[in-house]
Amino acid sequence: MNQKYSPTTLRGVGRWMLPAVLGAAVLGAAVLGAAVLAGCQDTSEVEPFTGPEYYPLAVGSYRIYDVADTAWANNKPTVSRFQFREQVDTELTPDATGQSVYRLIRSRRPTATDAWRVDSVFTVTVGERAVTEQFNNRRTVALVFPVREGRVWNINAFNSQDSVTASNRLYSRVGQPFSVQRNGKTYGYDNSLTTTNNLAVDVNACYTSIRRTTFAKDVGPVYRISRAFTHDPGGGKPCDNTAIYLGQSRSEVLIESGK
Repeated sequence: MNQKYSPTTLRGVGRWMLPAVLGAAVLGAAVLGAAVLAGCQDTSEVEPFTGPEYYPLAVGSYRIYDVADTAWANNKPTVSRFQFREQVDTELTPDATGQSVYRLIRSRRPTATDAWRVDSVFTVTVGERAVTEQFNNRRTVALVFPVREGRVWNINAFNSQDSVTASNRLYSRVGQPFSVQRNGKTYGYDNSLTTTNNLAVDVNACYTSIRRTTFAKDVGPVYRISRAFTHDPGGGKPCDNTAIYLGQSRSEVLIESGK
C-alpha cells in the first residue's frame, strides 16, 4: 500500500533533504561571510595558527572514498555501494578577497574495477580564517581557524540558509586519534578532528539530520556521514523516532589517497 504524506511531513523532508540551489556568490556575500567569521574570533587570547593542515590541497592530489548509500521508504532500506574520487584539478586565480581557490573534480564508479566517470565539480577556498567548499553555487564553511575543541561557527556564513548569527557547526575530538573499519580493513590516523552539526536542534522525535565529517592532519577529510530521516507517518499520527518513513543516509570512508 502506498503511504501518503501530509504537507507538513513533505515540508519537513524538504527542509532536511533537499539541497539549496543558490545564485552565484558575489563579493558582498564574501565580505559579509568573512566579517561573520572574524566576529567569531576570540581576540582576548593569542592562539597558534592551526587548521589548514587538516585540509591539504595540491594540484594532482586525489582521495578515493568507499561510499555506502541507503535510501529509506516506509521503514525499508535500499542500499547501494560505489566509490568517489576527488582530485585537485587546478589552482584557480585567487578570489576577490585574495584567497587561494582550488577546483576539484569528483568522479564516480560502481566498483574498483570500473572506469571513472565525472560526477561533479566543486571548489575549495583556503583563507586565513577558514576553508570553504562550494557545491552548486552554495558556499559553506568546512573549517575555521584556529581549530579549538568546542569551538562553534556558522557553516552557512556565505549563503542565506541561516541567519548570519547562527552557530550550527562544532569542533570535537581535536587532536585525537581516529579509526574506522570498512570492508574488513581498519583505517587509522594519529591526529584528527571532527565537525558536527547542532544535534540538539537537528535531531528530534519527527526529524533527524546529522552531518559529521572527520579530518585527519596532513590527509584531509577521511570520514563523512550524513543522515536525513523523517519519523512522521503523516495522517495526524504521532511521530515515531524508531521508524524511518522517508530518508537517506550515506557514509564515505577514505580508502586511498596520493598524487
